[in-house]
Order: sequence, then C-alpha cells, then structure tokens
Amino acid sequence: MIAPPALALALIAVGGAGVVTGLTGFGFALVSVPILLWVMDPPSVVTAVLVIGQLTSTVNAWTSRRHVEWRILRALLPGATAGMVAGSYVLRVLDPTALKLTASALVVVFTLLLVVRRRPAARPSPATEALVGGASGVLTTSVGLSGPPVVLLMSGALPDKHRSRATLAAYFALASPIGLVTLLLQGSAPPHAWGAAALLAPVALLGRAAGSRLHRRTPQGVFRLLTLGITLAAGLGGMAAALASLLTRG
Repeated sequence: MIAPPALALALIAVGGAGVVTGLTGFGFALVSVPILLWVMDPPSVVTAVLVIGQLTSTVNAWTSRRHVEWRILRALLPGATAGMVAGSYVLRVLDPTALKLTASALVVVFTLLLVVRRRPAARPSPATEALVGGASGVLTTSVGLSGPPVVLLMSGALPDKHRSRATLAAYFALASPIGLVTLLLQGSAPPHAWGAAALLAPVALLGRAAGSRLHRRTPQGVFRLLTLGITLAAGLGGMAAALASLLTRG
C-alpha cells in the first residue's frame, strides 16, 4: 500500500489526470504515470493506471457514444492486442529506472509533436492504423502509456473534438481490459496494485466529471493549450526524477 506522504501525491496525480481525461478523452496515463512512478514501482503503476483508466474511459465513452467512429476502432484493436502481449515481456525484463525515463521521455516527445502539428494529416490507411494500434499496445503493457500513437493518429483522422474525444475514450475502454488480462497471464500485475487502484479510482472519477464539464464550456484552443502544458510538465518532471536516480546510482 502507498505510504501517506506518497498517497497525497498519487491522489493529486490521478485527480489531475481525471480532469484531463474528461476534458479531452485521453491523457490519463500521460499525466499520471510520470508522477506515480515517483511513489510506486513500474509494474504497479502500469496495472493501476490500466484499471483506473478503464473506469474513466468507459464513463467517457458511454456518455459520448453517439460520436464514436467504430471503423477506426476495428482497425486499431487487433494490432493493439498483439502489441500488448509483446509489451508485457518488455515490462518484465527492463530496468525500472529505464522504464521511468522511457515513460517520461515519451510524454515529452508526444507533447512536442502535438505542439508542432498544426495541420490535419491525411486520413490514415488501414495498414497505418494497424501499426499505430500495435505501437499503442506495446506501450500499454510496458510503460502504461497507450495514448501517444493513437492520439497522434486521431488528431489527423478526426479533427472534430467531439468525435476525437469519444473515439479515444472508446478505444481506451476496450483496450484496457485486454492489457489487464495480458498482464495477469504474464504474472506482471502485482496484487497490491489492485488495492492502490481501488484507493485512487474515486478521485480520478471525480476529476473526470469536472473535466467533462470543462469540455462543454471551454474553447478547443484553450483546453488544448492547458492539456499540452500539463502533460509537458509531467513528462519533464518524470525525466528529472529518473535522471536523478541514474546519477545517484552511478
């Protein structure tokens, strides 16, 4: 179980991540993983984030289900399933500090890519969608960050914020159970992670509700800037912590 001082930080992380998820349909792992890695081991973080992300995404997907683009989901999920199997092995063999640094660096790179991408991309081919699904799957069960490849894809394929948010939420709601089953079959889901997820989930759901209200009231450009600022700060903070750990160990 998480110690009280660390618990406060974890609650802040999942609460803020819930707000971002309710606002945009993605971002729970992007915001929460780098911070949670300060107070929990990587396998526990991956498991807890999958459980909590499942809850928040399912609520988002259900409340916005009429905007979901099912064709894209059908193209993404087979590759994502295969990628999750591969990623579960990565989680078992990589050094924990390397995982922390990788997760945080991915957050920073992903955020910067979203900053520089201003024009919608062409609609992706089925092969591209399958590859994106595979990359997302690998990241899901290795570092708990399924979002970056899929959100980059959606930013071009679904520029409308309502359709993008709904489809992203539906993807995470469908993909998270696959990732959890994969981790369980590989023995990579620590038992104590379930207790941590149960403790943190209510705060994440409250944050999601607040973010959903902001989604209806906030102009797209404004909440895009807010989301990018939060994710960039989280990623840079996680990188700093991982690098400090490497320097101390060295």
